[in-house]
Amino acid sequence: MAMDLKVAAFEGGSLRTISVGKPSSSEAVLALPINRLLVKMVRIPEEMRENPVEAIRGELQAISPFPDEVLTISLETVRETERGLVAIAAALPESSADDIAEALDAAKLNVTRVDLMAIGTLRALWSGISSSARKVVIIRAVDSLTIIVLDGDEPLSIRAVLPASDLKREIMLSLIEAEDFGGERNLEKIYVASSAAVMGEIEVDTASLATIAPVEELSIADEDAALHGVAERSFEEGTLNALPDTWREVLEETRFKRTLNKYLGAFGALWIMIMAVLIGLPFVFGFMTDHQKSLSKAHQKQYRSVLAMKEKVNLVRKYSDHDRGALEIMKAISDRLPQGIELNSWNFKREEEGRVDTGLKISGEATDASLIYKFKDAVIEMDVFPEVNLNGPSAGKNGKQRFDLDCKFVEMEDR
Repeated sequence: MAMDLKVAAFEGGSLRTISVGKPSSSEAVLALPINRLLVKMVRIPEEMRENPVEAIRGELQAISPFPDEVLTISLETVRETERGLVAIAAALPESSADDIAEALDAAKLNVTRVDLMAIGTLRALWSGISSSARKVVIIRAVDSLTIIVLDGDEPLSIRAVLPASDLKREIMLSLIEAEDFGGERNLEKIYVASSAAVMGEIEVDTASLATIAPVEELSIADEDAALHGVAERSFEEGTLNALPDTWREVLEETRFKRTLNKYLGAFGALWIMIMAVLIGLPFVFGFMTDHQKSLSKAHQKQYRSVLAMKEKVNLVRKYSDHDRGALEIMKAISDRLPQGIELNSWNFKREEEGRVDTGLKISGEATDASLIYKFKDAVIEMDVFPEVNLNGPSAGKNGKQRFDLDCKFVEMEDR
């Protein structure tokens, strides 16, 4: 899974941060030593599973130095049993976090989650303490010690210890608490872990602890190992988040303002574009209109030139086409005139473009009506006149059949 996250740790009165991936905002997960939080192993009865925080609120309020402050409690389930849940409960009293808030404001960071630094450290130590037996892990920090009792990977007790405290006594109290949650078991080993940066800050009498169980010292090579462990936990479900409600409200308000500013910026850019279009559109249309007018004028000159050339070509074609001249048409008609038909009139108008009254009109007489129909068919077969109309035949006074033949160069439907 790709992680883009910033993790901040407040320890010894100062704030340090690391970046995992490429975080793009000022949001960060805050890792705190256990001595800055209220932390306690709790058991939640089965009947209170639906509302677990209220079931253990009294226990954390009892150990809070600010009894009147309403705590924002977070739970991380460790084990589920028939009697209910075993969980780690944690809360950050805001009344004791003024210095943390000031450091975060100075760094311009908005906290999205508050976690235990000691649990992040356990991840860095896990390869060396991963046995299934009961063990005590002592983690040396800058100004405090953290004692964690584990059965395998299951925590049974977590407590912060001041350097001046009787460490053997605190371990015994932790083991008593562990028996309450995990039953009686032999203690296999005590691990004392610290990084090179805090090795000399707090002295641990390992010889005295050896009277309880064998002691093994572990060195944490990476000073930021705890922060990387917290970063990994940030992408897992069900992990602790002791973020106070007021800090959560500030985070939501900051996110809202950031989103609002983003949309306002986008709207402002859109508004500028719209205004630019509205202001520039008339100029663009004017330019385009002038351009089209100039193109139209140039096209009109070209059109007139082409039209004049076309008229000249048609004129030359007209007078060079002898197939449709008067003499040629007369000869073609005469060649197709059957014996027994006598023509009385002949009216020929040469084909011209744009005229619909061009063609040949013939009037005549025939000794037999069948000759007239034969003559009409012969004229049609010339394939010169698109339209050939026969008026008649009709009987004349002299006993002959009279007819009129109207041959047109242009069909009636094309007019």
